[in-house]
Amino acid sequence: MSSLQAIADGLQIDLRLLLGRNAGEEVGNGLLDRVSIDEARGALTRWGPVQLARGQATPTLASLGKAVDHAWLAYQHARYADLVRSLPRLVTDAQQVRTANRCAAAADRLAEAYQVTSAVMRKVGAADLAWLAADRAMAASQDADDQILTAMCAVQLGYALLGQGQSRHAMEVSIALAHQIALPRPLDAPAAHLSIYGTLLIVAARGAAALGYAGCVAELIDQADEAAAVVGDGHDHYWTSFGPTAVQLARVATTVDLGEGAALDPAAHQRLVEGTAFRRLPPERRAAYLLDAANGFMQAGDVATAGQAVVSADRVAPAEVRHRPLGHELLATLLRRAPTMSLDLQRLADEMGVGV
Repeated sequence: MSSLQAIADGLQIDLRLLLGRNAGEEVGNGLLDRVSIDEARGALTRWGPVQLARGQATPTLASLGKAVDHAWLAYQHARYADLVRSLPRLVTDAQQVRTANRCAAAADRLAEAYQVTSAVMRKVGAADLAWLAADRAMAASQDADDQILTAMCAVQLGYALLGQGQSRHAMEVSIALAHQIALPRPLDAPAAHLSIYGTLLIVAARGAAALGYAGCVAELIDQADEAAAVVGDGHDHYWTSFGPTAVQLARVATTVDLGEGAALDPAAHQRLVEGTAFRRLPPERRAAYLLDAANGFMQAGDVATAGQAVVSADRVAPAEVRHRPLGHELLATLLRRAPTMSLDLQRLADEMGVGV
């Protein structure tokens, strides 16, 4: 998928053209398999040792590692419907491996399986499951006795808390864990560790922005920017894609969270999305930024630019628009406020079944 995305980017075409005419079937109008979500709920609420069915072999730690890595790649390419269907099995396999192997590596993979589950559930609007999975990840990370792993899990916990409107808790947890893994001189840490540290600061900044703490937001984003300058662009340590461009996206997102979308510069936005560093980010990250930007342009009353951003997000990662509640909300607002609508936007609204 990552190779195909790079080719599509180079050719400046939609990834779906390379995947074939049926590639868009999974996004449709944004309706997800509720049965699979309920199965994921069952796997997440299961507690205690997981028993194997008769004749079933325990998954190996190696096979589980490959499955977890594949799930993260699918998440970065916004394959949310596929993930929702596969997560119950992934979580169950991870629990079985942990039951059979009381080692730190098994706890690590269990925590990662919970993390990606939390990330996906947050995207599709299952906020309670996103929080539950993040909490399970934090618990599993304690068994692994790995501070960096715990900090990774705290990223998803912070986002899950934001999704439930618990902005203060998200800010406090993220700052606490960032400080916990920081060295006396934070920028002396390895790039991989700085990626987690900086990502936690971004989550904390989103929480501060939701609370209206503009000064705190600026301080946290500036600290993240310092870490990003050390890490550089083009890396994906611990699936964070953290670097200077990620911090630029966070500046826009927190500006919107503060309700200051009028401060966004359409020309600067266009330069950003046309830049090489932005195009190298995972499709999920690019499309999520475009929805944040669309929300900001709506705040500024620039309906046309907001509509273009939503259409662009759909081209980059259709599921990011069609499966996220934010995508539906933005499109419905555009339908109400736009005196005229582009053909692309009208087509998208028709396909998603969104009306005024």
